[in-house]
Formats: sequence, structure tokens, C-alpha cells
Amino acid sequence: MKEQVSDRQKEVLLAIIEQHILTAEPVGSRTLAREYDLGFSPATVRNEMADLEEMGLVEQPHTSAGRVPSDLGYRFYVDNLLASDFKKPESITKYLKKLSQKKSGLEDIMSGMARMLSQMTQYTALLSEPGFSAGKISRLELFPVNKRRLLLVLITDAGLVTNKVIPLKEELTEEQIEDLKIVLAKRIIDKNIDDIDEEFLQSLEQELKRRLNYTEQIISVLQEELNKVLSQEEMKVYLEGTNYILEQPEFNDISDLKQIMKVLDKEENLRELLQGLEEELDVKIGREIHLEEMQNCSLVYATYQLSDQARGKLGILGPTRMKYVQAISAVDLASELLSQIISSTGR
Repeated sequence: MKEQVSDRQKEVLLAIIEQHILTAEPVGSRTLAREYDLGFSPATVRNEMADLEEMGLVEQPHTSAGRVPSDLGYRFYVDNLLASDFKKPESITKYLKKLSQKKSGLEDIMSGMARMLSQMTQYTALLSEPGFSAGKISRLELFPVNKRRLLLVLITDAGLVTNKVIPLKEELTEEQIEDLKIVLAKRIIDKNIDDIDEEFLQSLEQELKRRLNYTEQIISVLQEELNKVLSQEEMKVYLEGTNYILEQPEFNDISDLKQIMKVLDKEENLRELLQGLEEELDVKIGREIHLEEMQNCSLVYATYQLSDQARGKLGILGPTRMKYVQAISAVDLASELLSQIISSTGR
């Protein structure tokens, strides 16, 4: 596609995208000739716009209207943007570095970063907890909350902490809880997270039955909850700035807006949106997003990490008519800073 688009057509496409981002309206040839120093006549601009439409890079929403960028046009634009070495605006750097001055817990840092990212870009921000994707369990604790509830705490060698309250249907004595903790710690500590699979948990279940003579009911609950923690089924996703969706003219249609808000309202949908994404800084545009309700949106995202083992995702969600330069710069810098901030606060 890059080879097929002439330099003149690139200029016209860039002008159409910039004008449409600014106004949210179809862009005509007269507007481009008047507002942009393209160096050629409106008639030439019209011809180039017609060629861009044939290539699928722009669309004409109505017969009498100008053109708007297509998903393919935005993809062409973003690919060129990502390939270039554009400088991050200084305002973005200053804005996000404010967070590094605050010493607080992991949850406060992550919710604060999501809030600041949303406020600065004026888009909806999403940020997932770092996941147990690799590494080892370095510590396991089991505390009684009451006679029918236990608190399971797991710490990885990357310093990532997760906990889960486990409900029990029968009471355990302090001695039973301590025995359970010893057996679990012996089997799980220094175990590669990737190796804690269904087969391993089933063998652990058999050992607990044999050594501690616990009922299958208790062991089944422990197995289910431990599996949830390690498989990230309950990974927390921080969401900020859903109100910015309401300000976008693309979502004036109430039925479209309801569909988007329904997705954002459920954390499992947010996890699905972020999981399975590539590791590097990237952009998903329109139909590239696998959730059908989000196909009028773009998602700019990146990976942050505590170490080589623990990683999470952060990103911003907005219309395909997104200010991509600012969005990509903000997400890229936020991922770098978040990694540094979490590490410096000792998690």
C-alpha cells in the first residue's frame, strides 16, 4: 500500500485526517485548499481524493458530503506515525511525572496513573494489574479471617503480590490451617508459575487428601480459588474517564453509546479487551478490535513491566477519529513511567 500512495496523495490524506480529527465533519476539497498549504488547486485535490477513495483510504458518507478517513486510512497514517521517531510533547512528560512524586501503594499508583492518563488525553483510560505470566512463587501465606474464611497471599519473585479470600463450607482448626499452609508452601514455593497447571493442582489435591485427610469439598474450593488467582481470571482492571465517551460526536446515537457503555461496565469485558494484545506499543483501529461493540473505536496500548516476569497493559480508548500523536506519546511514556514508579516504591 505504501508504494501505491504517491507523495501528493499522502499530503492530501494527512490533511483530511488532521481536519477530520479537528472538526469531526466530512472534509471537502475547498476546505483543504483553503486551510492547508498543499501547493495545488482544488481540482487537483478532488482528483487525489477520488484516487484515495478508490484505494479504500477515505470514504464518502453521503453523496453531497466530503470525505472521511476509513479504518484503512487511519491504519496507513498510524503505521507511518509509529515508524517515525516523533518527539514526545514536553507537556506530556511533565504531566505524567507528577505521579512519580507520590509515594503510595500499588493500587493508588495504578488508579492515579489511569486517572491522569485519562485527564491528559481526554479519552477513556484502562490499566490492568501486572499478571502472573512467568517467574516463580517466592512466598505463600494463609491466614484465618474467621472460622469459615481464609486469606491466601501469594508473592512472586518479581515482588508482585496477590491475595484472595477463600470461603469454606466447614470450619478448620488453627492446627489444620497451619498444616495446610506448610503443605501448600512446600509444593508451591519456588515453583514456576507456568507449571502450576490443572495437572499439578490435581496432584496437590491428592496429596492433601492423603496427608491431611481433609474433605474433598475443602480441597476443591482451594483448588478452584488458587487456579483463579494464577490464571488471571480475576485480574483487576482500572478504568477512568468513561465520561469522555459522551463528549464524542461519533457516539451521539444512543443505541451505539449503550453498547459501548455496556462493555465498559463489566470488568470481564475489559480483561478480554486487554488480554491477548501484543507486547509492544501499538494501536488497534475499528474492526481490528475483536469486540464488535468497539468497532467505532481505537485502542492505543502498551505493556509496562515490573521485571522480565510480571507485565500488565495500559491504554486509552476513544473514537477512530483520535488525536493519535498525543495518544501514542502519552501511552508510551506512561508505560515507561509506571514501570519505574512501581519499582522505586518497592511495590
